[in-house]
Amino acid sequence: MPKRVFFSDLSRSWDDHHSTQEEIERLRFFSNHFRLRLGERVLDVGCGSGRLIPVICEQIGLQGSLVELDFAPGMLEIGRRKASGDHVTFVPGDAHCLPLPDKDFDKVIALALLPHLDDKDAALKEFHRVLKPGGMLVIAHQLGRAALDRLHGESGAAVKHDRLPKKKILNKLLTAAGFSAIEILDEPNQYVAWGQA
Repeated sequence: MPKRVFFSDLSRSWDDHHSTQEEIERLRFFSNHFRLRLGERVLDVGCGSGRLIPVICEQIGLQGSLVELDFAPGMLEIGRRKASGDHVTFVPGDAHCLPLPDKDFDKVIALALLPHLDDKDAALKEFHRVLKPGGMLVIAHQLGRAALDRLHGESGAAVKHDRLPKKKILNKLLTAAGFSAIEILDEPNQYVAWGQA
């Protein structure tokens, strides 16, 4: 089954799981890693069902703007119901070839996306391309690498071979894509990386 279909079919149960009050509070706390500021223009790439919309909008304010991008129509359909105001827009698209202009964003956030990218080199170069000079990429997972890799491996689905790279490999990938000032947390309960364009 293609990943686009898999994630679109998963959209309703995915959103139900991530819409609990406990999950929302957990994500709100975790979002400190995004280092967001008022007025920023943010791309939430691989946005899924839009669970970051309220969290990001709280931090960038009405002066900021948010683009939600995903390749799964079912995910975007749910996300559209969570947005209010014209400072949030939705774009169907693939992370490997973003339908977005160069140097347009202050931040690119990739939450729970990296393992699912079939060509990580191409996607990371695209993330770099759409960032303003000095802009920041944030790669984030609320599980550690071993736990996430095990979860995917046991799924028996379209994601069973999707893995997070080890710290050294991710550092090389980010450097090759043009990022600098790279920081990576590869910890048992979280996996977060930052890179500056």
